[in-house]
Amino acid sequence: MRRAQGAYRHRGDRRMTVRWHETALLDPGALHDYEHAILAQASTGDVALGFARLGPCALLGAFDDPDRSLRRSFVDGHLPIVRRRTGGGSLYVDPGTTLMVAAIPRALAPRHTLTEIIVMVGELIAETFRHQDIPATFTAPNDITDDGRKRGSVFAVLVDDRILIEAVLLFAVDIESLMKTIKLPLEKLSAAGLLAAAQRFAPIGGTEPSAVAARLYPAIVAALATRLTMDVALQAPPATRIGPPPAACQGAPRPDVSAFLKTPGGVLYLDIRLDGARVRAARIVGGVQCARATDLEHLADALTGVRLDELEAAILAAAPDDTLGFSRGDLGYLARLCVERHVLGERLGIPGDAERVTLYSPRRDQGFADLLADVGALLLPYCAKPAWCKWRHRDGCPECGQCAVGEAYRLGRERGLPVTTITRYEHLHMVLAQLRAAGIRTFLGVCCTEFFLKRDYAFIEAGLGALFIDIGGDTCYTLRAEESAYRGQFTAEATLDPRLLDRVLRLGDSR
Repeated sequence: MRRAQGAYRHRGDRRMTVRWHETALLDPGALHDYEHAILAQASTGDVALGFARLGPCALLGAFDDPDRSLRRSFVDGHLPIVRRRTGGGSLYVDPGTTLMVAAIPRALAPRHTLTEIIVMVGELIAETFRHQDIPATFTAPNDITDDGRKRGSVFAVLVDDRILIEAVLLFAVDIESLMKTIKLPLEKLSAAGLLAAAQRFAPIGGTEPSAVAARLYPAIVAALATRLTMDVALQAPPATRIGPPPAACQGAPRPDVSAFLKTPGGVLYLDIRLDGARVRAARIVGGVQCARATDLEHLADALTGVRLDELEAAILAAAPDDTLGFSRGDLGYLARLCVERHVLGERLGIPGDAERVTLYSPRRDQGFADLLADVGALLLPYCAKPAWCKWRHRDGCPECGQCAVGEAYRLGRERGLPVTTITRYEHLHMVLAQLRAAGIRTFLGVCCTEFFLKRDYAFIEAGLGALFIDIGGDTCYTLRAEESAYRGQFTAEATLDPRLLDRVLRLGDSR
């Protein structure tokens, strides 16, 4: 952080102070009141900072959608859902996690962007760790890591004339509870998956987390005070009250059309309810960070009444300019994906069916029609084959007529498309490389949205365009059996819709 002018750090004859405290254990329902108290303490020009440990809960980012980010089947009735004021991804936290909450007068960093604020705080914390012989590096966009393994994350938002900063410091990590709570962890909920996931974290506390915390808390405060040229004062934690669960954690109305886009800053979702060809209401959510708590709400409001064919221009004109890890261009492309999906729904004749079809264009220069005209292969998941079928874990199909996969093979064969059953994750990599080597530029695939979001890097690496039809029924994600699925040992049956596949392929035939 660039140093503020010395005149600001003194009010009258009083030198400004970093006032800090430690809270032993905070009820999750009191977090909102706690954040408010920290902000109030900073209203005098001082910096307020607290270290709090929360009871077990699902901690939602300010803009996140609980139905998309949390495993509600596990969380509901098991964990409280609490929404923090800062954006970013949703988390599972418990007393092994410390939440550092700080409020800094905006005048100390009047021209800093959200990204610059997060980098400043992240680098300061990482440097403090290193001074305490704890290896750490700040890793963009907002993580504190050790050799790629996460030790914490930093979030921030502007609140009136103050900056609210929240840093999650991982002294201990309950891997199993984390993976049961969050819908899209990168690893799988199995014995091997838990072990693999544990390797992605580097808890700070070691065997003595309390002793480490006792050293780190004052060291972080001292580092911040030195950076800002302020005094330090230890004070009692603020009194807080436990509030009711926020209404924002309840489900939203079903949209008429929606789209999603994965960005370095998180997954963005655009939900639209229509009145004819115009937007009746819009909703933009995701595990992302914006400088102001109202940025995405105001952007959604600006879309009301806009014609769908003007949606991209409208979102580009009103998009916030201070975000972390995603851009105005990303929001514009998200709008284009939404319009493309609506057009596909009209062409299919059943708009709801288009919600189950996802477009992937590596260079963002192809729509559904372009990709359909260029499809050169059909990829199917083995989990859609019946559990009793001897071909379930093998590529190929005898087309015996007893399952939907056989019908899909027939539909592909009649169009001269090579059809492949993907039997495991490594097989997918091999098949994508073969398609690229054969000069095929686009494929039509069947998989669940969760797999696409988790493993998108496989498709990015291949550089191929794709259309994905979402699979239904019992997937390995709904049953928490991802590890067995990737090994090709998933035993439940997902549902492939040959009717939708046929309609999509027929649209390609008409091109």
